[in-house]
Amino acid sequence: MEAFQLFSSIHIITILVVVISSISVPLFCKTVFNSNNNINISYFIGFILITHELIKPFYRYEFYNDPIIEILPLHMCHLASLSMGLFFFTKKNIFFEVGYFWGMTGNIMAIFTPDLNFFFDWRYFTYFFGHNMLLLSIIFSLVCLRHDINFSSIMRVSSITLTCLPLIYFLNTMLGDGANYWYLNAIPESTSILSLLPSPPLHIMFLIPIGILLMFVVYAPYRYLKNT
Repeated sequence: MEAFQLFSSIHIITILVVVISSISVPLFCKTVFNSNNNINISYFIGFILITHELIKPFYRYEFYNDPIIEILPLHMCHLASLSMGLFFFTKKNIFFEVGYFWGMTGNIMAIFTPDLNFFFDWRYFTYFFGHNMLLLSIIFSLVCLRHDINFSSIMRVSSITLTCLPLIYFLNTMLGDGANYWYLNAIPESTSILSLLPSPPLHIMFLIPIGILLMFVVYAPYRYLKNT
């Protein structure tokens, strides 16, 4: 099995497929279908998001032999996918806000700097399938459902994030070795922005302002495009 290489030709092609499909599918749906059709499509997307996150620990344990303690749907991207799925079914704004800011920060980092050490096996495809669906669902909500976020959304999601952070750290500690949700207990081996930070747990002091800054970064282009 070929070892993963960051920004190799295969990785770049994968990024292009994810980004292009995440943009083109919502644009196609907006052009071809009416609002009622797109609401029905949102239920289908929500079903895929929730179902995939719930069954992923089982197939990763059964087929990939991954330790169950490491594959619970507790990473930020997993929770963002579940939140987006709940948004499609409930239309509650807070679920979209969490899905948007966690998905547009952690998910994009996961696409560009994935925590992988292999190419072209089922784990590679299922990894990018989940992240692709999350990005697609966010863009679909903005384009087809015309859902909105504002400055207050950043404040709400920041508060939720800061509340969850010690809970996730405590959960990692309780679960023991191997549990590293939100990468609070160890820096991933793959190259990413986390590689530039001090060793855990000191890196958490940097993660908090970086996370909040990234929320403003992903909000800025949305606000600009919304006002043009």
